[in-house]
Amino acid sequence: MMQEHLPKDKDPSEVQQWGWTFEEFVTENFWYLLGILVLLALFFFARYRWRVRNSRKYRN
Repeated sequence: MMQEHLPKDKDPSEVQQWGWTFEEFVTENFWYLLGILVLLALFFFARYRWRVRNSRKYRN
């Protein structure tokens, strides 16, 4: 005997699945994400300048 009045399962929404939305995550952690981006930029800039400085040393 089938019970047809029971609701069928739906896919969970983003909030139900993860507990937060991407927009909420970015707005709540904006300063942390900005700090990580600044540190990454400094790291890659320092690596680039180190490579340029060392390539000049060996060319002369």
